Amino acid sequence: MHEISLLTSVVNKISKLCEQNNWKRVLRVTLKVGHLRNVDPEVFAFAFSASTVGTTMEDAEISIIEMPIILKCRVCNKNEDTEDSRFVCPNCGSTKVDIISGTEFIIESIEIGG
Repeated sequence: MHEISLLTSVVNKISKLCEQNNWKRVLRVTLKVGHLRNVDPEVFAFAFSASTVGTTMEDAEISIIEMPIILKCRVCNKNEDTEDSRFVCPNCGSTKVDIISGTEFIIESIEIGG
């Protein structure tokens, strides 16, 4: 359940932002999460709900935008989406690839209310 350590990071960051900006209530949090993070959105949402009771985030919705694995091949120079985490270019089979997307874990937006 590595989701817990990621969750702790998100909750701590948002708590600091709430304190710094005097936000009283968070209504929605949207995250961009790369496929390589192996985050189960349902587990993450449940853990978020449970861990924010009594905070400014209590009852906030959590949305997760799942980001695909995108590789850039250094041989054929193509960017390719893949579900395969072996890091092989789906176009030419080369292992000389750079990860363009798939490792993200970003707070995309925070909606606040009164």
